Amino acid sequence: MDPQHPEPESGEIKNILLISPFAKNESLWVTGEESAACKVLNNFPPLGLATVAGLTPREGYRVQLWDEVVHGVITPETEFDQPFDLAAVTGYAMHRKRALELCELFKAQGVLTAVGGPGVSGEPKAYAGTADIVFVGEVECSWPRFLEDWRTGEVQHEYHQIDKPSLEDSLPPRWDSMVAQMQHYGMGAIQTTRGCPYDCEFCDVIYLFGRRQRHKPINLVIEELEEMISFGFEWVFFCDDEFGGDPKYAKALLRRLIEVNAGLEKKIRFSTQMCITAAGDPEFCQLLAEANFDMVFVGIESASTKALKGANKLQNLRGDLLDSIHTLLSHGIGIRSGMIVGFDEDDTGIFDTTFEFLQKACLPSVGIYMLSAPLGTRLWMRLMHEGRVLSLAKNKDLGPARALTNIIPKGMTRMELYRGYAGLLERVYSWESFADRICGFLTLARDSFRHEDGGESCVEVEALVERLEGGADLRAAAERILSHAEATAPHLLLRARDLIVQHARFVESIQATLPALARNIEREEAGEMILEPFERAMPLPQDFKVGLGKILPGVHKRVYVNLERPEQAPKALTDVFGEFLLRVGEGFRGFEDHHATLIEELCDRTCAEYNGVAAVHFEPASEADIAAATDLPNIKRTRLVDDLFKSVFQKLSATRQGA
Repeated sequence: MDPQHPEPESGEIKNILLISPFAKNESLWVTGEESAACKVLNNFPPLGLATVAGLTPREGYRVQLWDEVVHGVITPETEFDQPFDLAAVTGYAMHRKRALELCELFKAQGVLTAVGGPGVSGEPKAYAGTADIVFVGEVECSWPRFLEDWRTGEVQHEYHQIDKPSLEDSLPPRWDSMVAQMQHYGMGAIQTTRGCPYDCEFCDVIYLFGRRQRHKPINLVIEELEEMISFGFEWVFFCDDEFGGDPKYAKALLRRLIEVNAGLEKKIRFSTQMCITAAGDPEFCQLLAEANFDMVFVGIESASTKALKGANKLQNLRGDLLDSIHTLLSHGIGIRSGMIVGFDEDDTGIFDTTFEFLQKACLPSVGIYMLSAPLGTRLWMRLMHEGRVLSLAKNKDLGPARALTNIIPKGMTRMELYRGYAGLLERVYSWESFADRICGFLTLARDSFRHEDGGESCVEVEALVERLEGGADLRAAAERILSHAEATAPHLLLRARDLIVQHARFVESIQATLPALARNIEREEAGEMILEPFERAMPLPQDFKVGLGKILPGVHKRVYVNLERPEQAPKALTDVFGEFLLRVGEGFRGFEDHHATLIEELCDRTCAEYNGVAAVHFEPASEADIAAATDLPNIKRTRLVDDLFKSVFQKLSATRQGA
């Protein structure tokens, strides 16, 4: 039992504060009149925290959700309605600094602290010395286990959830502690699936949620939707990584959403994240349109076919990319496109190529970033091996995240990347370029499905410009766009207005980014920027060889059976365990049960790569087939443990040296 945090007395109410840390929102999706009035402060409410609240019994616990963007930044002077027994913080990698600050703040007050979420799961040891408790992975099983341990005074420092929980019996998120704050969010939030079938080099979703999608029963989704409607939301975001990953499930859900909207006087608009491959399914596109999906995030990533291949974004190459984009737009489904510059295949010509592509694509909404290597992704692993990952930790005041990158690009210098990126931002986000894209979108969508919007039939340009505090460029763009909408696609007039409002927010963000970019360029050219190699590799942990001998038979069998050329098993296993140690870092203290899922995923992905098969299409041997396999090499006789220990050490040493 922790003497500083004894278990509560029997019958005592335990007060829990669940916190979403502050982070400047650089890509606010809000639209419409609420946005113009600055009523909306954040995209959508903290669904992850509400999910944890839903897992917490009502009897014996009082849970308060706190989003620092909406409720306010917590300080030692912040007054709460009651003292808390536990402060638990979630977030992504960008929230780490603030999450650790919050832990320090509450620990100073004698409050038990915990952290979890995607950022923590990616590098748990970065939080272990500060937070009292670290949650790794999903928490449907580990959170109830923690609550029981807390009750008995046997709290562990780390909770790892090994299995990917089924969503069949999901408990609904609990929002009761922040109903009054819902008016400050642009969209409601619902999750219908977890997992993504793809394996993009720069993404780590499959390690967080797995490759195989799990689905929430549609009736539960509809119940959550009804609650979002009761809060007054007219726009709902489905927080899935790939909404169309299972077309059969997605189409069944879309049909139910159409039914729900048919019974509403004011139609609910929907948004989500999905792959451009949806454009190849006419039925899916039509259902999206009829269900009133007016904006979806699609990772277009690059205008370069070579870059898409290099990033393993192969799903974007199944058809002509421009044609696929235009197909979705023609259904009235706006695309918020994610674009990246600085891939290995990019040279300084990529900036003009990207601008021309975006204009031809007529994308209504665009987010552009320099390539960075997020910790733990395959991109990070590769660039670490090549000595091209930098640490910027010793620098201060670097500006927003999109104003910097932690890589050394291959096809240009860092300064060429920074300058080219700054010029691209200025061109893409100019009001003239924006107007060109929106008018193109409206023309493509002129025959799209017509919903009864029930709103105003005209938009006053002067009133809109005044609300947005815009100048001549905004006025000219608004006049052109709204005039084109009235003449070409009058049913999309309000959508055109909302896109103008949204772009005004984006312009504000870019205007804050460009000076930060200029400062970073100036500092780096003057030699004032501290750029150090990111050194994550270390001597092999003492417990690695002992543990390796115990788990190797099963891991070797899995790799050997799945390889088309089994003689490659030793080399493949070197890659598996080298990447494993880079991921778990200096905190490795021996192989633990929760490592099994990660090692299996690394085995399957490595075998797919060695077999020349895209990971999304790789079907590993069944557990029964693996168990039944015979005639495998005797790994004791071949002393494979010794060979692997040496080869993994050499691989990590090469990574550290950038060899």
